[in-house]
Amino acid sequence: MSPRIVICDLDGTLISVSSELEFVLGLFRRNVLSRAVVVRFLYHYMRHPIRTMREGRGWNRGYFSGLPVEVLQNEVKECTPLLLKKVRPGVLNILNKHKEDGAEIFILSASLSPIVQAVSEGLGFKSFRGSIPVVKNGKCTGHLIGQRPYGKAKIPPALAIMSQLGIEASDALALGDSWGDRFILDLCGSSIAVHPVRKLRKLAVQNDWLILEGHHR
Repeated sequence: MSPRIVICDLDGTLISVSSELEFVLGLFRRNVLSRAVVVRFLYHYMRHPIRTMREGRGWNRGYFSGLPVEVLQNEVKECTPLLLKKVRPGVLNILNKHKEDGAEIFILSASLSPIVQAVSEGLGFKSFRGSIPVVKNGKCTGHLIGQRPYGKAKIPPALAIMSQLGIEASDALALGDSWGDRFILDLCGSSIAVHPVRKLRKLAVQNDWLILEGHHR
């Protein structure tokens, strides 16, 4: 039976790279971020290794503190073509096939929402959810609105869109690549582990989930 909704992770799943890392590197190359900001950003990771292990690398958004919203939007436009070149063809084929069959495609990622939106819409998908930056007086504060959708925190937005569409989790297909994606993969009626990390690959075999070896263009 075809799924009525497909919930797909972005980084490492739909695309083969970290979208936000590519975004940050672009900011640095174009001198939008100073070396001091980058060093301070990396220093926070060094000071909080346990938090990084618990919440994933994306908990630290200090790099965009004070960044004007217009600059953020312009830099997302600069970065998007590069990210679209990193799309995994096999995953995109799956999404397009289910879209043609009438399924809702929902891109769910802990990456910044403007980046997730740009990639999603660039591929023709309208439904998405990412980490929403807090903006004050036209500038990003370096903080997020609510909890970023990572690990278990992907479940509430997934259930919310299912409820909105009147869809049960048993009618959903999930795609993910990282250990943190195990929660959303376990929630849905069918799951695909895309080029999974070692621990997720083992879990996929145990749960009889499909394993897709990912390749980018």
